[in-house]
Amino acid sequence: MEKRFPESRRGYWDTMWKLPEDKASTFDTFFATNFRVIAKDNNKVEVSFTKTWNPNADHDLPLNIDKRFVMLRGSSGFYSYGIFERPEGMPELRLDEARIAMKLRQNLFLYMAVSDDRQRVMPTDQDRSSGKVLGFREAVRITHPSNPKLKNEVDDKYQYSSDDNDIKVHGWICNRPHVGFWVITPTNEYRSGGPMKQDLTSHAGATSLATFFSGHYAGPELGVSLKEGEPWKKVFGPVFFYLNSDSGNNHSTLWEDAKRQMFEETAKWPYDFPESKDYPKANERGTISGRLLVDDRYISNDPIFAKSAYIGLALPGDTGSWQTETKGYQFWTQADETGYFKITGIIPGTYNLYSWVPGVIGDYKYNQTLAITQGSEINLGHLIYNPPRNGPTLWEIGIPDRTAAEFFVPDPLPGFTNRVLSNSTQKFRQYGLWDRYTDLYPDEDLIYKVGVSDYTKDWFYAHVTRRTENKKYIPTTWQISFELPTVDPSGTYTLHVALASATYSHLQGRINNPDRPRPNFETPGIGRSNAIARHGIHGLYSLFSFQIPEYELQNGQNIIYLKQVKGGSPFNGVMYDYIRLEGPPQ
Repeated sequence: MEKRFPESRRGYWDTMWKLPEDKASTFDTFFATNFRVIAKDNNKVEVSFTKTWNPNADHDLPLNIDKRFVMLRGSSGFYSYGIFERPEGMPELRLDEARIAMKLRQNLFLYMAVSDDRQRVMPTDQDRSSGKVLGFREAVRITHPSNPKLKNEVDDKYQYSSDDNDIKVHGWICNRPHVGFWVITPTNEYRSGGPMKQDLTSHAGATSLATFFSGHYAGPELGVSLKEGEPWKKVFGPVFFYLNSDSGNNHSTLWEDAKRQMFEETAKWPYDFPESKDYPKANERGTISGRLLVDDRYISNDPIFAKSAYIGLALPGDTGSWQTETKGYQFWTQADETGYFKITGIIPGTYNLYSWVPGVIGDYKYNQTLAITQGSEINLGHLIYNPPRNGPTLWEIGIPDRTAAEFFVPDPLPGFTNRVLSNSTQKFRQYGLWDRYTDLYPDEDLIYKVGVSDYTKDWFYAHVTRRTENKKYIPTTWQISFELPTVDPSGTYTLHVALASATYSHLQGRINNPDRPRPNFETPGIGRSNAIARHGIHGLYSLFSFQIPEYELQNGQNIIYLKQVKGGSPFNGVMYDYIRLEGPPQ
């Protein structure tokens, strides 16, 4: 661990919290006040560090926390998990995030790996301190690096974020001795926001994180808000901190071994060794299975397989509420090619079953509440999802997959590149891509011609503001031009606009008249995901369906004007997932 830091800041649990009367959140590593050995034998040691709320103390976190650490014989590393508990009677509390942070020695751990295609020698904190801070404060251009190969590259911790579904192993490698330090997360059941919620992994400063919940790429909705007197308890972890080594110098050998260990840990979940009574073992959990089909008569007369559908259990709520549910556990899987699914290891409780299907808009929710009990095995049989649909597709832009990845992502400007991202599947994480819109459209905004344009080349990945000569950022209006040979006078058309992300945005639509005083349709002010600034390609998903009366359209050419009206910042805007115009019902 980094010996330059105090012992309390080398490896720690932390949270950001706020009381109603606080002006700002408090960063808290909640030092323990009591230590106990929970279990000790020839094969295992488990210890507990607890912190109990003191109502008489000045500004004490109103939460009881039990931090556990476990070492097993023959295991190269240690496990950590925590129990957060609020008995009835505690004051109102807001938790913004919770995580474990590990700070390694920067003079030793120089090489970082977060995925197969994002691995590199990293700058140090000193390199960042001597660099040039860019438009978003976490982003720094390295100007005086200790390693000359890093000169003029951009470093930003958000360039190494990933979807929770992909945050299974990441960490650092020391050259001499050749040692790897890895954070392995074998499950997402205690995380919030579902499998596509994005979060931080490892970043410069030889830092590795195990994040349990945060507002990154989503906004404050992903914090935990607890009312006065509201009881709550949740177990976070265990997370495995794995160390490996060899006598060689090939970093890929340690990375591949870390992945092997990750698969091993995942196969063992739920673990059988935690001693806390709040952590249910495998035989205390339940299972649910079934098959999901999609019924859309404009695609097929018969229901089709919900291929690769994401299917999950979360606390009861509205359709799609799993995106912002933070107090309970979530259990997710993906259906097979024919829509069959099975979720195992479910903690007993009351849930709704939710789903979304790649290639299909909208959200599914099973119409009954499910009670999972110890040892239960529930088979739901065949479930039918009727996605939003009013009429036949006239045209569409994009792929309904809840990301903007299929659209045009520009190259960064020279001097603002992170080289490891140049050959990565995540080119969208390069710095400053939002400003490339102005370079590509300096005077006139984007015009997309249905049947002529190609959304992979002609639809910019984010609907952002334009930079003016005096460096102000103004709203932009995109056009979708399309032909209607004959307008059907007997019905209403429907425009579906699915958003992959929104940040301080307000979208207005006008049809065939950009100067119309009132828009034909609009969204409310939406979004605090900050996905544009933080190099995400998606945030929270939302779907808007607008009815268009036939008299608003005309035979021949039509134009839909989409205006994002919130200016003032380069980071305000939306990322589209998918747009579809439907004709009247048939």
